Amino acid sequence: MKVLAIVGSPRKNGNTDVVVQKVLEGAAEAGAETETIYINDLDFKACQGCGLCNVMADCKLKDDMTDVYKKLEEADAFVFGSPIYFDQFTGQMRSFLDRCYALVDAELKPRLPVGKNAVLVRAQGDPNGSMYENVFDEFGNILKLFFGMTVTDRLVAAGYDLPGSARKDAELMEQAKQAGLHLLD
Repeated sequence: MKVLAIVGSPRKNGNTDVVVQKVLEGAAEAGAETETIYINDLDFKACQGCGLCNVMADCKLKDDMTDVYKKLEEADAFVFGSPIYFDQFTGQMRSFLDRCYALVDAELKPRLPVGKNAVLVRAQGDPNGSMYENVFDEFGNILKLFFGMTVTDRLVAAGYDLPGSARKDAELMEQAKQAGLHLLD
């Protein structure tokens, strides 16, 4: 079983990454093979809106996303993580998600196998953990409607401004590990 993490933060070892890695630790403990893709490390263009993917079942852009599409297809479960920048997930995550449009057909039905689970992670400086729930709602709806995924957990690292400081939150770290342990249930 494979669990693929997609991290939309430009900061490795930042709060988003710390929580995502703890989820992966739980998944690995449950026997999963894990991998992390840092969107910021990818070299890819934004979706060009050409619609060729609807007709050809393939994106015309040949860049780092070509390999990512294969990994998305092969994964059994996912962890998607991003900090909140300017009231929304990062531009990196948004561009990544837009390029995933190539994974639906002309009728907006998924080309990926359906029924996979996903954990959503967000980090935010605002200490109000319920702030930005709409971002999770929107992202979760996209995963459900276009990719047939079920969001099993939503984890929020709220109120942490210093990179990696969320790792000091023992309760959050335990929730993240548990989310990983049960991701493939």
